[in-house]
Amino acid sequence: MNANSAGAFESTIAFRYLRADRSHWFVVLMSVALLALGAALFYCAGSFGSRPDFLKILPHGTCYYGGLISVALGVGVLLFALILAVFNVYSTISIFGVFLGTATMVVVLSVLGGLEGEQTRQIVSFSPHVVITRPNDERITQATPVAEKINSALKGLRVEAVIAPYIEEEVLLKAVAYEASQGVLLRGLDPNHPTFDLERHMKQGTLRNLVSEAAVKWLDAQVVYGTYTITGDGYSFVPPWPSDLPGIIISTEQARTLGLSLGHTVDVISPRGTMTPTGPVPKLIRFRVAGLYGTKYFKYDLRYAFTTLEHARKFSARNDQLTGWELRLQHLDEIDRTADGLSDVLGKDFVVGTWKTQNRALFSAMKLEKVVMFIILVVIILVAAFSITANLIMVVIDKQSEISILKALGATNRSIRSIFMLQGVFIGVLGLVLGMLAGLGVCAYMANVGIRMSENIFMFARIPVSVSVFDVVSISLSSLMLSLLATLYPAHKAAVISPIEGLTAED
Repeated sequence: MNANSAGAFESTIAFRYLRADRSHWFVVLMSVALLALGAALFYCAGSFGSRPDFLKILPHGTCYYGGLISVALGVGVLLFALILAVFNVYSTISIFGVFLGTATMVVVLSVLGGLEGEQTRQIVSFSPHVVITRPNDERITQATPVAEKINSALKGLRVEAVIAPYIEEEVLLKAVAYEASQGVLLRGLDPNHPTFDLERHMKQGTLRNLVSEAAVKWLDAQVVYGTYTITGDGYSFVPPWPSDLPGIIISTEQARTLGLSLGHTVDVISPRGTMTPTGPVPKLIRFRVAGLYGTKYFKYDLRYAFTTLEHARKFSARNDQLTGWELRLQHLDEIDRTADGLSDVLGKDFVVGTWKTQNRALFSAMKLEKVVMFIILVVIILVAAFSITANLIMVVIDKQSEISILKALGATNRSIRSIFMLQGVFIGVLGLVLGMLAGLGVCAYMANVGIRMSENIFMFARIPVSVSVFDVVSISLSSLMLSLLATLYPAHKAAVISPIEGLTAED
């Protein structure tokens, strides 16, 4: 018998041992019932305004998510029924186990990848790409020579970037009309050369309000009575704009805590006060709220307030002091090269960081979470692998006489071993293919249609998804490897059965 004939013979026998022995129509009926229930619930959710009154007792969210779960269960049971129509019960359970493990891993790892990608986009949009500071947060006094050195280094690196100085001061915000207060980092920046996309996150007002009194014309204010105005853009009543006060941009979270809105005044108090005969006195400057921003990333929303570089300098001991420089690069893939080049030029007197180093703990935790989740989900496939082992052991016990007859007819131990290993490969490959199709299908649905989330609670309107080729390959290799390993013991047990022992055991 040549190699091709032997392979065809082994494949035929392996598939015959996996085939179904009878039909299971009740499983098909169960799947149809679940699909019908899901369709009915989706109908209720979709026609919420026009459905009959007796159906309106079910909330919209209950109908939507109930329909989603019912359809998912219905599709799963239908798939189980279709597999059961071809394979026996034990083989179907093993195939379905690999299918569930693979599909779950694809969906979960894609969601984790999407969350990481969305977090990255949010952070990059609100963070400068490169930050240059002094060690231990020391202030920079002679800034001009350092700025010239930075510009020269950027030209040498041939990097297109926006560079701007900034100042950070720890201050206390205190609402003038209320007793509420909150500590923040006041960041002085150049509104004409922003190094991060603050304008994108503005909820009310614009960045221009910090530098231009004329910029408040967008409010389209109209005098209606006394000293109050009403805006033409749907905002609430605000006092007249105090044109003689400097502007400050605070977050919507800070505004909620302090009871402030656009145009209100707020006292900014710095511990870097002036020395008087009676002791140090904190420095206080009154600002107007020129804008409200919101990133939905509470680390930033609770921490930062913004004003111009000129007004932030008033809280420093000297007017020529800086905290550092911020850079926004044209191309993100040049960040590491730029940071390394600037670090070499500036030496140990300066610390050159990137948005990655500033958020290293967050992204390290997210990567660790993904690795741990991968290991946990592999356990699902491992359980399916044990099911494959148990299934094949049952086949070996049940088919002892047939194995003995095959060996009596000339089948070698290697041929018998191959028959049972091919069964495991059939189960693993079929479960893997079905799981991949289902997982990628769910990811495609989530990417194009989406599963709705509350933006008031989460950072996203719907769950983000990002399918990684590396994840798909890793899942495929893991599933195939575990399925193959699960066949080794049963295949060995089948191969060592002697013709006489098998026929005697049958008698």
